[in-house]
Amino acid sequence: MGIPTIILGVPGYWKSRDDFKEAMLRKGNGYIYMGNHIGNLENPDVFFEVDMNEHNPYVTEAFEIAGNGSFSVEDIYDLKNHNSIVYIFGEGGSVDNVMKIMEVASAVLNAGGIAVNVESSGRASTKKDWLEITSSQDITKVFTRIIQMSRDNNTFYTTGMHCFGYPDVVTTYEGNTGKEVATLFRVFCLYNLVEKPKINAGETFSLDSSSPVYLLKHEECTMFESDDPFYNPYGVWRLVRHHRPTS
Repeated sequence: MGIPTIILGVPGYWKSRDDFKEAMLRKGNGYIYMGNHIGNLENPDVFFEVDMNEHNPYVTEAFEIAGNGSFSVEDIYDLKNHNSIVYIFGEGGSVDNVMKIMEVASAVLNAGGIAVNVESSGRASTKKDWLEITSSQDITKVFTRIIQMSRDNNTFYTTGMHCFGYPDVVTTYEGNTGKEVATLFRVFCLYNLVEKPKINAGETFSLDSSSPVYLLKHEECTMFESDDPFYNPYGVWRLVRHHRPTS
């Protein structure tokens, strides 16, 4: 299994590659744009591939939806006035790799970027939120900037856990509200990221003694094709309602 790729999209005000290069040189937190890569002068052995595209009229709507209501009227106005989009590519598969590419995106934001979309999960963040959480290095907060939670008819699922090197999570609707499922997913995913337990298929998981118990089934990722940025090579954990807590 190869290492998954993290892709971040950052709309900005740069009118050309030269404009972006100059902005990174002046305000890029020590990162510079060279050819088709971004690197840090203090760590010249690490480079991130970069692609630059022109203005996209659909970006504003996409970011607003992927931001889950976090974009203000001013943020939307700024997005509408972007001139180009910088895409950053880096290795995923670990918390450390996520932190590294978040730092790069922060440098791009400081150099004229407007917002960030995690193309590998569909989760968008405002500039303010991204910079604050990247600076905090708090994994519980970083999680919220990387992982997207979605619903498709009767199915709830996450996207983006492969960025950290873990399976995504999926469950079906069984009387749960969206808020309850979001809490379940958040606790389960952070339990993996923080505690790093060895989880085996057939085990069970519950938030607490008064919450429903779920049977864990490991499956291949079939919701997305293998070349889709959302595809998770680590598979998915399907949480199946096992039984209700005893009263």
